[in-house]
Amino acid sequence: MILKKIAGIAFAIAFLMAIVLFTDFGREYISFYTAKIIFMISGAVGLLLNLLSFQSGKHSTLFNFLYWAGSIVLFVGLTFLLSNLPYGYYVIITGMGIVGVSFILPESLIQPKNNDNDILDEFN
Repeated sequence: MILKKIAGIAFAIAFLMAIVLFTDFGREYISFYTAKIIFMISGAVGLLLNLLSFQSGKHSTLFNFLYWAGSIVLFVGLTFLLSNLPYGYYVIITGMGIVGVSFILPESLIQPKNNDNDILDEFN
């Protein structure tokens, strides 16, 4: 559970740095280069910690894996874009597509099935 809290804090920091990087809001307080480094480090830490604990989520393992795999691809695409590497937009679109697929999975694949075999009948 502590990994999820640390990952949440890292994501919040990465989100704030993404606002600075992509909107120029707050640029008078922090430089572009510093915001880029903080974004990459905190985003990578958040993704890594969530990837290590993705099986403990409230959804099925397939949903969690697709969601976090898509998030990693999306983060790599943003890193490509910030580093002026080619194909950054294509990697971002691919990551968004993977995350989108995880949200449109059928309900039977998303919600884990409850195994009620261990529940005792109260009336017997």
